[in-house]
Formats: sequence, C-alpha cells, structure tokens
Amino acid sequence: MIPPRMEIVNRVSRMMAISAKAAAEGGKSGLVSTMGAIHPGHLSLIQTARQMTDLVVVSIFVNRLQFLTDDEYRQYPRDITKDVDILGQANVDYIFTPPEEEMYPSGFSTYVDVERFGSKLPGIYQRIYYRGMTTSVLKMLHIVRPAFLFFGQKDHLQGAILRKMMRDLNINTEVVVRPVVRDASGLAYAARNYFLTPAQMSAASVIYRSLQAAEAAIRRGELRAKKIIREITDVIASEPQATLEYAVIADPDNLEPLSKIQKSALVGVAVRIGETSLNDSLLIEDRE
Repeated sequence: MIPPRMEIVNRVSRMMAISAKAAAEGGKSGLVSTMGAIHPGHLSLIQTARQMTDLVVVSIFVNRLQFLTDDEYRQYPRDITKDVDILGQANVDYIFTPPEEEMYPSGFSTYVDVERFGSKLPGIYQRIYYRGMTTSVLKMLHIVRPAFLFFGQKDHLQGAILRKMMRDLNINTEVVVRPVVRDASGLAYAARNYFLTPAQMSAASVIYRSLQAAEAAIRRGELRAKKIIREITDVIASEPQATLEYAVIADPDNLEPLSKIQKSALVGVAVRIGETSLNDSLLIEDRE
C-alpha cells in the first residue's frame, strides 16, 4: 500500500475509518503512543515503526487519567505546533490527536485495571496512574488497530503492564520495546526534562550513573538485590540536588520483586530533581 502524506486526525471516527481501510488492504500499522512533547526517544520509536510497518500512526493525547493532580495535568508541556513540525520531518503517516471529549465523552465510566500487577514494588505502584494509562492505550488500540505498539525501555514498567493487559484480554497487538535514547550526559529523554533548569539537567545525569553502577556490580558477579540497590543509593546520594524516590529490582515479565537475580531483571529507579520526578530503567538480559 502507498502511505499518504502526513495527515492530522482529531476525530475518533475518522481514525477508525482509516484503520479499517488499512486493515482491509492488508497493511500493517504501527502506533507510537505519546502525550506530545516529542523528543529523540519518540523519533527512535518512529524510525523502528517505519522499518517494521506500512503505516505509522503517532498519537498525541495528554491523558488526564494518568495525572495524580489537576496541577500536574495543567502544567504538562504542550506545543502541538512544534510537535507537528518535528513529526513532519519524521516520515509519519498520521498524527492522531483527539480532544478529551472524543476519548472520554460525557458519562464515560469504564476503566481498565490490571489488578495488583506490580503492586509489590515499593514506592512505584500507583494504581490511578496505571489504570489511566491502560484505559487510554486500550482505547487507542481499538481505534488505530495496530499490529505493533512501540514503547521505549525507559517505560519498561508500563510495557510490562500493557503486555499483561494484552495477554489477559487476548489483544492481537505486539508490544515492541526499544532501547532508551539518552543525551550526551546519559539522561534519558523525557517530556518532564522540560521542567529542569540547566543546573538541574546536569544534576539529573546522576540517574544514569546510578544505573551504570548497578550494571557494573552485576558484571562483577553481585546478584543480591539489596547490594545492587545500595550501589544505586550511594551514587544518588552523591548528588545534593537529587532525592531517591525508589530503586527496585524485579522480574521484567511479572514485576515481582527479586531478592537475587537469577536470569533476567529490571532495575528501575525514580529520582526527584527539584520539583520534578524522573524515572529510568536498565534491563538485564538472560544471563544463561
């Protein structure tokens, strides 16, 4: 099939018609789900989607359900003109940017709750946030009908929850997780970086250094979670502007906390720099 020039779609009915036509023609589509503030991490996902699919859809929807407070929702960076300009250079076929009343019309009361999945991870499990994320993504999947959904490894926890949802609900979409894209200091690209001052951006590089310390400890043969988390804690403590919110080591598939790494593991951290909370993760591949 021949992809169209990039089109901005802001109606659910229009996006569903496009998706149905693409499916009828046998094309495979890929969805990169975003809340805007497009950055190099998103562009990396789009590049992978372009290689794997016939049709690339990027959704931009600031999902109110994923925010714990109204202030957070209002303060989230929004610049649709800039996002469209960037995506116009990225060989995207469709930008799907529905208004809130299209996604959550009056009387909306149905939510997707992957119960207790990840709830044993201290400091990380936020039921409201994850319920909002899974609800929004499931709606996007029904509307866009992609063969592939692309996520960055920085959001591996979200990816694990989404895969669980898809298994439970028999959704025939594959989640493709790609490596984290970082700036020169090692800081993972994220919309929340927008809130950091230059000095805080420099301080935030401690997050990646803490993951590097964890990885180095594992390479030396340290497999005990408490010892690895201590490495992370010590590195974060070396930066006065950083406050560790959590550091966890978990099974990457079921998000159960690990006391000792046997095969694969997800090392996840969240650090507060000033008023901004930033998260990052490291995936330890099968060690056998």
